[in-house]
Amino acid sequence: METTAPVLARQPTLRTERLALRPLVPGDAPAVQALAGDREVAYNTLHIPHPYPEDAAAKWIGTLAVAYDCGEAVVFGLALREGGALVGTCGLTLDLAHARGEIGYWVGRPYWGRGLATEAAHATIEYAFTRLGVRRVHAHHYTRNSASGAVLRKLGMKHEGTLRAHILKWGVFEDIEVYGVLRDEWGSHRDTEAQR
Repeated sequence: METTAPVLARQPTLRTERLALRPLVPGDAPAVQALAGDREVAYNTLHIPHPYPEDAAAKWIGTLAVAYDCGEAVVFGLALREGGALVGTCGLTLDLAHARGEIGYWVGRPYWGRGLATEAAHATIEYAFTRLGVRRVHAHHYTRNSASGAVLRKLGMKHEGTLRAHILKWGVFEDIEVYGVLRDEWGSHRDTEAQR
């Protein structure tokens, strides 16, 4: 029996204690350019190039509304609620026919170490399970990037395995760690977090 993907309404803005997760707009391109252009940010991500091309941020932002409307992806800009500065992005690549999404995020280096990636990813996973109807959210990180693994574990995701020499990044074959969480597990994790 074939299932149909849900029709997505207009992309919402999600609010957490410190962040507004909102659709990116053309005016965000300079901030994305500056933050994602940092070599250390690019080094720990799959799709961010380095050096970062001058018009790449504007072009990328221009593709996001179509990807959302087609049910392929949702990407949020992470803006500080106090002051509104853009600090990074968090999003889901969606496969709604199989009720799953892959989460990815990056935070600009000036904002590392503050728990913002965890806060944003938590809100994004909650959105995936409660508003998009997915049953599984998964993620991966380079084995060498233990900080990203710590974020995924804080989110209640389970380590599902290591894919050896899985990604070619800047001429080096990288191992990756794969994590996942199911909707039923997420409810238990959320209840446990609420009791802390």
